[in-house]
Amino acid sequence: MDGTQVWHVRDGELLGDRPDSWVYVWRLPDAADPRANVLYVGTTGMPPALRSWLHLHSKDKELGRLAKRFPKIAVEAADIYAFPVPQALERMEVKHALVHALADAGLLAPEYVGPPLEGTAHASEAVASYVLEVVAALE
Repeated sequence: MDGTQVWHVRDGELLGDRPDSWVYVWRLPDAADPRANVLYVGTTGMPPALRSWLHLHSKDKELGRLAKRFPKIAVEAADIYAFPVPQALERMEVKHALVHALADAGLLAPEYVGPPLEGTAHASEAVASYVLEVVAALE
């Protein structure tokens, strides 16, 4: 059947390439400042729709962290932009570099509840180039 995927687990680990790698950005389209509307930045190795659902509905405080940190998400609109992360790049480096770039561009909302400005502000050339593309897509 078209679209079928088969993943093999051996010794408790998936074999082969990682199935997904994404960076995603939650934006508040009705923010007071239409430019500074990024609420959250995350990365995931699962489909972004699943990760977003978990952010909203999981009882686990880490998986459901967005709803826990920003309870108004139950009544406020949000748009989620997901970008595939190339396999050669490390998701965590991408996330930290993107948070820094969004902050530098003035795109973080006053209500921002994502990861703090930590980690590397000086990403590798490949990550910096990718992050510039993501920021450009969001502007």
